Amino acid sequence: MAELEVAKSTKKIIESAKNKEISFWHKVKEMALEIAVIIFAVSLSIAFHSWSETRHEQHEVESFLKGVRIDLAKDRAEMSADIKAYKNQKKAFRYLGSLTKGQLASNDSLQHYAPYFYNFTGYGGNTGRYEGFKSSGKIGFIENDALQNSILDLYEEKIPRLSISTDFYKMQKLKFADYITDHTTDYPNGNLTKVMASDPIKTRSQIYLSAVNQIISNYEACIAQMEEIIKNIDSEYPPKK
Repeated sequence: MAELEVAKSTKKIIESAKNKEISFWHKVKEMALEIAVIIFAVSLSIAFHSWSETRHEQHEVESFLKGVRIDLAKDRAEMSADIKAYKNQKKAFRYLGSLTKGQLASNDSLQHYAPYFYNFTGYGGNTGRYEGFKSSGKIGFIENDALQNSILDLYEEKIPRLSISTDFYKMQKLKFADYITDHTTDYPNGNLTKVMASDPIKTRSQIYLSAVNQIISNYEACIAQMEEIIKNIDSEYPPKK
């Protein structure tokens, strides 16, 4: 439509310029009027295009944020379960670290805590939606600066910090398992209770306790951030009841 108006006005300007039957000032008035029409048509077209583009961007933002809300609700539940697992691991390693010199580990206690000595717990992460939106350069479309910053802080700061701490813990736990395997003979009736009460195991266990505390703290920071983001998204896009 704008292109048609521009074409019409341009044609009229040319016709006015060639018309020898009208005065110079009349030509100026007619040409000025048509130029004004052209400017208005172009400005209107630009404004409409901008509005349409912004509307499309905000539709993408809405779809992204509603999806992130679902992802974070799942992640929050997963992280809450992970925290419980790490608290159990904390109890297991606290037991080993508290054994006195010369005291053997209890078979019953080892059997009770066995799953926590060797199993690994880590955040799987539903980050695909965020990574896709970020890689397409659309994070800047989120007009709520506080919400945008909160999302960036979670995915670029808090979750990577959590992953670093859990990866380090996993690496140390593998060394712990290797030490037990290398020094245990005639399993399960051999010297396992002695190995589990040895100084290297007690020292490693005490280190794990502090590592687990840090990991739990990182989990809790992520959950708090997720709850803040969900709350902000709910305020903009109330969930359907």
